[in-house]
Amino acid sequence: MKPIRINLTFAILASLACLLSLTWILLSIISFKTAEKDLLTQKNEEGRILLSSFVNLVPLPLIRLNDASPAGIFARRLVNERAITGLTVVNTGGGVMYRVTDKGEMDAALAEALRTGAASSLFSSDGRLLYRYSPLQDGPKIEGAARLTLSLAAERDRLARSRHLFLAYFIIDFLLLLGLGSFLLARIVVTPIRKLLAATERITAGDYSHMLHIPGCSEIVELSDSFNMMQMVLREKQEEVESHMHSLQKANVELQEAREETIRSEKMASVGLLAAGMAHEIGSPLSAIIGYAGILRDEMSHDPDRADYLRRIEQEAGRIDRIVRDLLNYARPSPPENERVDIAPFLGNVVDMLERQGVFKKVSLNLSIAEHLPMVCLDRHQLLQVLINLVLNARDAMPEGGVLELSAVADVMGTTPERSESASHFSVMGRRREDFGGVFRTPFPGGEDSAPCLRIVVSDSGEGISPESLEKIFDPFFTTKEPGKGTGLGLSISASIIDSFGGRITVESAQGQGSRFTIWLPACSAEEEP
Repeated sequence: MKPIRINLTFAILASLACLLSLTWILLSIISFKTAEKDLLTQKNEEGRILLSSFVNLVPLPLIRLNDASPAGIFARRLVNERAITGLTVVNTGGGVMYRVTDKGEMDAALAEALRTGAASSLFSSDGRLLYRYSPLQDGPKIEGAARLTLSLAAERDRLARSRHLFLAYFIIDFLLLLGLGSFLLARIVVTPIRKLLAATERITAGDYSHMLHIPGCSEIVELSDSFNMMQMVLREKQEEVESHMHSLQKANVELQEAREETIRSEKMASVGLLAAGMAHEIGSPLSAIIGYAGILRDEMSHDPDRADYLRRIEQEAGRIDRIVRDLLNYARPSPPENERVDIAPFLGNVVDMLERQGVFKKVSLNLSIAEHLPMVCLDRHQLLQVLINLVLNARDAMPEGGVLELSAVADVMGTTPERSESASHFSVMGRRREDFGGVFRTPFPGGEDSAPCLRIVVSDSGEGISPESLEKIFDPFFTTKEPGKGTGLGLSISASIIDSFGGRITVESAQGQGSRFTIWLPACSAEEEP
C-alpha cells in the first residue's frame, strides 16, 4: 500500500503555523501577566492613596463617625465616584466606628493592622476585590484601623478586552501568513520543484533536450544548474550508447556477411575439389567412351538402329562432359580477357546467332536498344555466355510460347528500373544477400554511388518463379527444371561472371506473370584501358 504523503506547501505552512501559534501563546501569556500585574499594582497604589486620604480626615482620638463629618463626606464621595464597594473603621476593641456599604466582619488582616500598626493589602480568592488595611495612630498609640474594599471588575474587563483584541490580531496575522506564505512558497520553492519534477519525467521518457532556467534563490538555481549538467551528461552517455549500439550492429552485419562469404568460399572450394576430382576421374574414361562410340557409329552406319543407339550414347556422354566443364568454370573460372565492348552491335550479334539456331521458335522477340549507350570493359565471351544462359532460361519458361524482351539502356548507379503497374507486386532477389532491397548501396569500383552504368534487361511472360525458389535462384545446383534438363549451375556461373565485371544482377518474378533479370554493368570512361 502506497504511504500517504502530505503536500510540501501544507507541510511548511503547518510547521510555520505551529511555530507562530506557540510564539503568540507565549507572548500572550507574558503580556497578559505583565499587564495584569501592572494594573493590580496601580490599583493597589490607588487604594493606598485613597485610604490614606480618608485616614487623615478621621478625628483622633477615635470617635464614632457619621455621614456629616468630613471623613463621612469624603467616604460617600469615594463610594459614588470610585469603584469602592465598602469602607469600615473599627476601634482597638474591634467595634465598628464607621461603615459604608461594607457587610464584611472583622478579619485577620484587620486584626493584624490593629496589633502591629502596619498597612497591608490583600486580594480576594476570586480576584475580583482588593482589600487595603491601614492603622489609625495618634502618635505611637493605635486608636483603631480602617479597611477599604476596591472592586477590580473594571480592570478584569479591560484585561478581557485586551485578550480579545490580541486574539483578533492573532487570527488576522495567521490568515495573512497563510495567504502570503502560500504565494511565496509556491513562487520560490513549489513551482521550481514542480518544474524539476516535470523535467525528470521527460528524462524518464528519454527526452534529454529540455534545459531548465529557473530563477529564484541561490540553492534553487544551483539545483537547476546541477540538473542541467546531469541532463547533459546523460545525453552524452545516451549518444555514446547509441554509437556503441550502431557499431555493434554494423560489426554484427559485417560478421554475418563475412560468415556467409566464408561459407560461400568453402562451398566454392569444395566444389572446386569435387570438380577437379571429377575431371580427373571421369574425364579420361569419358573421352574414351565418346571416341569409341564415334568409331562404332561410323562402322554401324549401315544399321540405323544401332547407329542411333551409339549417337544417343555419344550425346549423353557429351552432356556429362558439359556438366564437368561447368563445374570447373564455376569453381575455377578462367581469367577474363577484358576489352571495350559496344553493346548495341554485340546484342545484335547475339540475337542473330540464337535465331540461326532456332532458339526463338514459338517465341516473339522484342529487342530494344537505346541510343548513345556507354562502352563497357569486359570479356565479351563471358558476357555472351551470361546472355545466352538468360535467354535460354526465358525460352524454357515459355514452353507454349510467349513474349521475350531484351533491352539495353544507359543508367546511373543508385536508381532502380521502372516497373509497370502490373509488375508492382513482383518479388525481388539479388545476386547476394545485401542486394535484396538495397542492391545499389554497394558502390561500383569507381567508388561513387551515382556512377554511370549500362542496364541490360531480359524478361519473359512465362510461368514465373515462386518466392521459395526465388531465394535460392543463384545457388549452385539449384534448378526448377526437370531432371536431365538442367544442372543448376547456369545462373550461379552467370552471377559469378557479372560479379567479376564489378556489376550486379537481380531477378524480379511473380508466379503466372513471368520473370525479369536485370544486369548493371559499370561504364568505362573514354580514356580507361581494358
